[in-house]
Amino acid sequence: MPPTFLIFLGLIIYLGLISVTVIVFVPMFFLDSKKLMAKKVLTTALVSFPCLITMGLFCAIIFVIPTLVFSWFVNSGYIPQTLGTVLTIIGVLIFVGSVAISSLYLWYFISKIIYQRIDKKPITEFLVKDKVFKFLQPYLVKLKLYHPVS
Repeated sequence: MPPTFLIFLGLIIYLGLISVTVIVFVPMFFLDSKKLMAKKVLTTALVSFPCLITMGLFCAIIFVIPTLVFSWFVNSGYIPQTLGTVLTIIGVLIFVGSVAISSLYLWYFISKIIYQRIDKKPITEFLVKDKVFKFLQPYLVKLKLYHPVS
């Protein structure tokens, strides 16, 4: 089984989900009362898998060096095999947990921004209330990824 099999399997499931979503919600675009809801559901479904892939790649970049060093320690005999196996399982669980949590939050965050745009409301209304964004804001400003509006 190639290492990209799970990504391919996820893509197939994602395309199935998008197909069902399109079949169910595209007809709602013809009803004025349901048009807004159809836009929100379609954009939410379209954003889900790219968020998972993005955070998976980001976490993989962060975890790759510690994984290689740990692998070298285990293969060189510095760490006993049984302890290495236990630590590997813990590491995989931490990786999967961090990808799941961060991708779900990214999905929520991007969906809320898209909802604000669809509702023609200012995005700052959502950003002011978001606790995680408040926590990350000083770091985003330092990295010049966010410029606060006065």
